[in-house]
Amino acid sequence: MPAVFDSDEFNHSLFFPRADASEPPPGAEDRFVELGAVRVHVRCHGAATSRCTLLLFHGNGEVVADYDDAAERFAELGVALAVAEYRGYGASSGVPTLRDLIGDARPIAGAVPGAPLIVMGRSLGSAAAHELFAHPVDGMAGVVLESAFYDLGGLVRRRGLTPPAAFTDDERATFEPAGKLRVGRLPLLVLHGARDTLIDPREAAAAHDTATAASDRRLVLVEGRGHNDLAGAETYWRALGAFIDRVIGGSPDGSRATPGPAS
Repeated sequence: MPAVFDSDEFNHSLFFPRADASEPPPGAEDRFVELGAVRVHVRCHGAATSRCTLLLFHGNGEVVADYDDAAERFAELGVALAVAEYRGYGASSGVPTLRDLIGDARPIAGAVPGAPLIVMGRSLGSAAAHELFAHPVDGMAGVVLESAFYDLGGLVRRRGLTPPAAFTDDERATFEPAGKLRVGRLPLLVLHGARDTLIDPREAAAAHDTATAASDRRLVLVEGRGHNDLAGAETYWRALGAFIDRVIGGSPDGSRATPGPAS
């Protein structure tokens, strides 16, 4: 019997892909990462004073073009934004599954130019970020989790399914965030809406508390925000900018930042 995460019932209820053939805006370029017979789309935005690249694995139902306007705000932090699609999303080919989303994370990160690299996973995209936190590619400097899931059984229940009485060793090793968070050593920022009703903020706290080997770990609960509106709060951008200052060791104007203590 296939693992619940490999079943059509689970993956069809998890993913909401939509096609998009939009042209990149000025200052951006589209790249494709070849993964066997599948091509995955990545949109890379430039930044005039880039001090790092932030690779974003976006949320469910989104495509890279949804972040075209946000690229300017990232550029103000001295960050060149790269946004990765999933199989079957945007201009990518293939059919999305959670196993492939996780398995594709390292090849995609390894193909994105502009080290040092910070990886950010939003909502569903946190599955890719968890994998890269535990198994980073060369040049990675930190990981950001935004509105991320932690409870594997909860992920299954939100699909309207009943999780098994016990997950297999393969399921835990491949899909469970806890084991990956436990071994990752890179700096970690956990951002979550204090009013998130889709993924309880306690999952964010659990992720932070589990990542005890991280060289720098911070939990920021954004007051008054839910699952999908964190980027509308200045608290979000301040926390992200401060994290980048600590991890990269500089600021957008080229001055040096003083790292703060890990929490």
